[in-house]
Amino acid sequence: MIISDGTILELIRVGTLEITPFDESKLTPNGYDFSIENPIIVEPKKGMQLETKEYVKLPSFLMAQMLLRSSYSRKGLIGSFGFVDAGFMGKIRFFVYNSSDEPIEITDQKGVFQMVFMSLDKPALKEYSQRSGHYQFQGIQNS
Repeated sequence: MIISDGTILELIRVGTLEITPFDESKLTPNGYDFSIENPIIVEPKKGMQLETKEYVKLPSFLMAQMLLRSSYSRKGLIGSFGFVDAGFMGKIRFFVYNSSDEPIEITDQKGVFQMVFMSLDKPALKEYSQRSGHYQFQGIQNS
């Protein structure tokens, strides 16, 4: 079951779900809009890895999926996302590709991606860190 904005807010307030920094204005009826740290331009027919500004910590009974906001997909941006496992902690790293013939500016002022949270039928027996944890606390390394 996808959880609502009210449930997301309740879980944030009691500390069960963590999104840092949290901005209540980024809540959607069924998710939360994530942004990037700094504005960036994705050149035509080019791709790049990005990372969310926000850190997330999921409890053992929630998983999530990231979706590209339609305002960016309408411009020709394509994103590659997977599921975010129960118990994941960290920022979300993903790949975007500009399929258009024009540069696409991704701003840090509004949401770029929406995270939709889904409740598991019961808490996971082993959270992400206990199964593989390969991408726990991931981060893009600047050289």
